[in-house]
Amino acid sequence: MSLPQLLQEAHYDESVDYRHGSPHLAHWPLYDRLTGILRTELRRLSAAGLPLDVLEVGAGHGGYTEPALAAGCRVTAVEMSRPSLAELDRRFGTNGDFSPVFDPDGSLSAVGGDFALVLCVSVLHHIPDYLDFVGTVSGRLRPGGTLLALQDPLWYPRVGRTVRALDRTSFYAWRLAQGDLRRGLGTLGRRLRGVYDETSPSDMVEYHVVRQGVDEQALAGLLSGRFGSVQVVRYWSNQSGLGQRLGERLDLRNTFGLVARDAKPAG
Repeated sequence: MSLPQLLQEAHYDESVDYRHGSPHLAHWPLYDRLTGILRTELRRLSAAGLPLDVLEVGAGHGGYTEPALAAGCRVTAVEMSRPSLAELDRRFGTNGDFSPVFDPDGSLSAVGGDFALVLCVSVLHHIPDYLDFVGTVSGRLRPGGTLLALQDPLWYPRVGRTVRALDRTSFYAWRLAQGDLRRGLGTLGRRLRGVYDETSPSDMVEYHVVRQGVDEQALAGLLSGRFGSVQVVRYWSNQSGLGQRLGERLDLRNTFGLVARDAKPAG
């Protein structure tokens, strides 16, 4: 078993609730906005005559699998965590348009074929070399297809100090209220000191804390030559309900989605 898979399964075991601590699942207005982006892309692909086959990488417990299936898609859901895969199968296994795939090393080697849409929700910041990963998954698209990545933290150096301060203050207040205070204080203390434990799921599954977020401009630049258009959608996301409402009211941005449309034929 690889270390990334070991950490994923330790962090996302049978007891985990993906909604807990996931703003894109827990906060209904944000969830509705992001699933709206997904539905818009599916309608556009359908109008272009592409078959609605979706490759969802890191499907979790299916928060975005469900609206894709409801829209009439055939969804191939890839997971590195076996407990998460089992939960996906429990929820959607009777749907003939749903195919779960265990991908222990993140290579997608167990997945065949091309797709109209590749969907990655809260995935890129878990991957050390996310530029290489995005280049790989974009190669799994049919000509005219869409790469849709949602819910990744903006590159920290491009986020203003005030925005970062509100984000971190709201997060720490939320985290300290979650119970398991000793663990929470330990994680918080390491992050404040810039020291990380490579054997700790709390530190390494959320890999962006090591690497200053995700460079959305580098991703857009990488994909600009491979797609007809690339759009970066910036928005606010925070675990705290109060922090989420405040950030939205102030029209702040700390998170992004990437919509790369009209994939060009390979070669």
